[in-house]
Amino acid sequence: MAKLKVSEVVSLSPQAAWERAADLSRFDEWLQIHDGWRCELPTELHEGLQLTSVVSVKGMRNRIDWTMTEYAPIDHIKLKGHGKGGTKVDLVLSIAPKGDHATFTLEVDFSGPMLFGLVGSGVARALKGDVQRSLEAFSALSD
Repeated sequence: MAKLKVSEVVSLSPQAAWERAADLSRFDEWLQIHDGWRCELPTELHEGLQLTSVVSVKGMRNRIDWTMTEYAPIDHIKLKGHGKGGTKVDLVLSIAPKGDHATFTLEVDFSGPMLFGLVGSGVARALKGDVQRSLEAFSALSD
């Protein structure tokens, strides 16, 4: 199992940070573990939404079928995913006001039979770097 939560204050208003985080079409510009959508993206987000993407950590790619289990505009999105080999992924994107700016938090939880032992610890180390780079890329994006 590989689970982590990383936050960063971004120089965006909470509304602007939310619009960026909730724009699925831009995930490939900042989310390091995202290796592309394998479905048509919706025009509106909502709980129960079904999506498919490829997730890649440490060169291991897995097709993930996602369900948006929580959608709270200008607060958070929670995606629950299932992939091949019993892989499970939870992804939470959260926005919180921080003065005139926003704190963006990214939580990722990978689990499954392939993620125990040495492989799991390697994935956890790679995931930590990927999530930190994701926050940096998110903050650096231009509109």
